[in-house]
Amino acid sequence: MQKEITAHPRPIIPYEHPDAAMYLRLCKENMIRLCYRKTPYGKHDNAIREAFNDDNNTLLELCDLLVRYVAEAFEHYAVWDYTHAYYPGRPSQQTARTDAMEGVSRVLPTLAAWLHGRTEESIHLYGMNNEVIDVPKILCSAFLAGTNPAHRGYWGELHDYDQRICESADLALALWLSREWVWEQFNPDEQKQVIGWFKQVNRFDTVDNNWHLFPLTVQLVIKSLTGEDTVAHSKYTRIKEFYVGDGWFRDGAKGNYDYYNAWGFFYSLYWLDQIDPDFDPVFIRDSLNSFVEKYRYFFTSEGLPFFGRSVCYRLATAAPLLAAADLQLPAISVGQAKRAFKTSLQYFIGQGALRYGAPTQGVFADDTRLVDNYSGPASSFWSLRALNIALYSADRSGLWQAEQASLEVDKGDFSFDIPAIEASVIGTFKTKEVVVLFRSDYTCQQSPLTRRLEQQSWSKKIAEILLGRAERPKNNLLRKGITCYTSKMSHFF
Repeated sequence: MQKEITAHPRPIIPYEHPDAAMYLRLCKENMIRLCYRKTPYGKHDNAIREAFNDDNNTLLELCDLLVRYVAEAFEHYAVWDYTHAYYPGRPSQQTARTDAMEGVSRVLPTLAAWLHGRTEESIHLYGMNNEVIDVPKILCSAFLAGTNPAHRGYWGELHDYDQRICESADLALALWLSREWVWEQFNPDEQKQVIGWFKQVNRFDTVDNNWHLFPLTVQLVIKSLTGEDTVAHSKYTRIKEFYVGDGWFRDGAKGNYDYYNAWGFFYSLYWLDQIDPDFDPVFIRDSLNSFVEKYRYFFTSEGLPFFGRSVCYRLATAAPLLAAADLQLPAISVGQAKRAFKTSLQYFIGQGALRYGAPTQGVFADDTRLVDNYSGPASSFWSLRALNIALYSADRSGLWQAEQASLEVDKGDFSFDIPAIEASVIGTFKTKEVVVLFRSDYTCQQSPLTRRLEQQSWSKKIAEILLGRAERPKNNLLRKGITCYTSKMSHFF
């Protein structure tokens, strides 16, 4: 019997139900995007793909190369003192300006994680072109310009259910990670300006799911940097109501069980624990350990049993494994976490998951069928969430030096249940395949034909180009009634 969670009515979100004024704004921001966008930066695409296909490269070398690849392209796309970046790709249902903000908010944590703990002699990053990238300067410029209402790149005034509430969490994390090189260099007026923009999250509502974690992240960063406690503990209480056991959260009262556990819930919970180790260490670490205990069996060197939405975040699947290894939880060794992380990067990137300086909008190459309407050109940078944890924690956990340990499917057959989500997991040593089978339907209102991945119609594609707003089919296979998923990922091709 699955846990019953009290549901709240879903609000009407403007971007999901645009009126005439919203359509006018979408068109305006799309025109601005056309004016400021730059040519796609594919200079190093082949080189990075080749590097991830070479098993002689160490994990440290690959992660370093990935940061250099991302940072160099970011410099190319960034505008207005690094406050926005117009990446090429399919738009979200937000405005083009919000998509461009994601091009900054989802990249800065990676740059900040790379910068964290470095000395004065090693704070300059070299792009793949061997030119110096001044990471502290980029971060300082972005925060001072983005929070300044008089600046062209101002990140704006927030409102209820605003996508920028989500992005503020990544920006706050980047500020906390780089605090020695950025926050502590600001004068009191600059600090007041930056914190003033972040404190907007205290006044607005979010969607009733994993989004409660975003203002919590911002509030804990504010508390850490200033001592001012505005933490909304009611939001954290609601997050814990979504916990159903065995390490799994439901993403809202009627939401999915999917990989948001990995790159949404536990990624954010890990950072809450790092920012304030006294916040709720017992629950965070115990639930993470319970999750990783069985989730580590999902990994093979050639794919995972993928279920749920946001497939373009696939490079982040190892995030909770690296978090557990850093926290020295008994569920996984550093060596196995390293193996899972490295092989997942190699599998996807080696098959073309990076293009034009960013993770593609798909599993390997771009794939319109797999891009959710809330995902824009830079949304896929959430794929770097496992990398962020690796960069931040590796020196402490010994990740770079650890010997890789075998994945569970490379040791032998296995079969077990995850009762909390009514799923069975089967691993086959001979074929190196892992299958996850759900024993209950999310929905029964489907036919064999409607379970297929749908293509975007030409009329919707033209509308998307003209408006700069996503008009794509919804291809979340869980919601189509698919119950069996294989690491060979055949559902997505």
